Amino acid sequence: MPQASTTARDDQALLVETEERLVARWSAEGVAPDTVRGAVAEAFDRLAGARVRSFLPILVERSVRLRLRGA
Repeated sequence: MPQASTTARDDQALLVETEERLVARWSAEGVAPDTVRGAVAEAFDRLAGARVRSFLPILVERSVRLRLRGA
């Protein structure tokens, strides 16, 4: 039976993948890469205690999008 949660290494890979995608997208809109990275790190930190980790990239992207649109 497959595990429902991911390991710390999986989380790190998701963080890097999500961060790269969002930096590319928001850089095209004139947002500094460090601003995007900070928003991604903050969103992942808020979700660090989540038991189900499958949707972390989607939730992080949504959080970053809302934050950067409001900035």
